[in-house]
Amino acid sequence: MKTFELHVLRMCVMHSRVMDKRIVNEDYRATKAGFAGEDKVNRFLEEVVLTPKVEIYRNIVLDHAQMDIIVVTPKLICILEVKNMRGEFYFDATSKQFYRVIDGGKKEGMRNPELQLQRAVRVLQRKLNLRGVEISVQGLIVFASRAGIVMQPPTLFRSVPIDAMCGALEELEAKSNELLTNDDLKKIRHILKRGSYAVQDDSLMVRLGIYRNGIRPGVKCGKCFEVGMKRVYSTWVCGYCGCHDKDAHIATLQEYQLLFGSETTSRDVKWWLGIDDKDLTSRILKSCIEKYNGNNKNRVYTLKFEPWRLDAFLAYEMKKR
Repeated sequence: MKTFELHVLRMCVMHSRVMDKRIVNEDYRATKAGFAGEDKVNRFLEEVVLTPKVEIYRNIVLDHAQMDIIVVTPKLICILEVKNMRGEFYFDATSKQFYRVIDGGKKEGMRNPELQLQRAVRVLQRKLNLRGVEISVQGLIVFASRAGIVMQPPTLFRSVPIDAMCGALEELEAKSNELLTNDDLKKIRHILKRGSYAVQDDSLMVRLGIYRNGIRPGVKCGKCFEVGMKRVYSTWVCGYCGCHDKDAHIATLQEYQLLFGSETTSRDVKWWLGIDDKDLTSRILKSCIEKYNGNNKNRVYTLKFEPWRLDAFLAYEMKKR
């Protein structure tokens, strides 16, 4: 699984586990729509004709500024702010507000993508200048849904529908008189890779106001994706679809890491998997950890992070309406 997918996967895990889904519904829908839009943009980028050595970065966070997609070539650095929404869009140059009109006239205020992009450009520009990389960071707002129409355009950056994105990027690069060296490109790569998402996002649960007692533990079925499989002899059995899976706990421990981090204790593993058997817990930990520290009483385990085990779950979530 690629790093940029962890953000949407984390939100899907949170939505599937939280007891009061009303807390996360809005973020859950927005995150999935954003990911689908970025995925669509990424496919279009395969057709863009730019200077060789094109590098594409997704979901980079630098100084708390999130950057959806960054296109890097020896002649161009462009941050793409992707919006995958329907409706008529208005960028108010005076109030700096952004809103859309949907469902026959309903006006809905939203975060201004132009201001988000402005902050992202400033942050990345500052990072590059500090490393001695002299190039102007560009920005482009891309509307990925063909059911979205810009009625009042932004003033600081250009906005384009997805079908015009490749042409806009090619035009930006053609106008550039700057040229990055191989050393510059290495510095950029280093900066952006350091800004990739970590396994755990400490701020997510805090921002959403979710506490541990509001999260539903239990082993998740890899077939119907319901939580609550029971251990029967040497396998896990789903009470919803009847699926038998000896290794269901491995994927479930990947979910634990996305919410709580890779370090854990035997007590937390028992709680998360819904088991009381000390010997079973010990066997599971032996097969699922990279290392441990401390003595038996205060031992802390570092779990193996294998997010690809959640590929089927992510595909299932992305198909849901």
